[in-house]
Amino acid sequence: MNLIEFKPEWSVEKPLAASPELPPARSHLPIVVAEDDIVSRAVITAMLRTGGYEPIVTENGCDAMTAMRLQPGACMAIVDWMMPEMDGAEVCRRIRASGKPAHIIMLTARGRKEDTVEGLDLGADDYLVKPVDRGELLARVRAGMRKLDAAAALATRLEELALLSQPVAPFHLRLPI
Repeated sequence: MNLIEFKPEWSVEKPLAASPELPPARSHLPIVVAEDDIVSRAVITAMLRTGGYEPIVTENGCDAMTAMRLQPGACMAIVDWMMPEMDGAEVCRRIRASGKPAHIIMLTARGRKEDTVEGLDLGADDYLVKPVDRGELLARVRAGMRKLDAAAALATRLEELALLSQPVAPFHLRLPI
């Protein structure tokens, strides 16, 4: 069973206050969470909310892919490996095949080094093993957001440079006689 070690202070009914030691979330890129286990899903959601994020929560890979497709532009995905309907490995493959800019964190109970290598080779940008520390998860989300923000800024700059490199249409000055 894929469970994150649940602590009583993480009560879903009473949200945690944001920790003063954590910097506030700066990026508003969507975070899609795909986790089939209800307790793990609640814990991950609570962790992200304490970091200032409002995740889009799904129960399987198919729903996660639908949520990702509905988001314009880049987004982040936090996916479990073992899920019904479509597993996290297939989610990684499909996101990469789509060409959509995304940062994928594989969050799973599969903790062998071989699993980490396989998950990263399948297309995950980051790999975390359950139970996950809240501070580490939020730090990795912030790192992924920095990467996505930098990629978006670079794409914008490249578009500007492409416009500037186009030849200027010749024009003729006519003087009235």
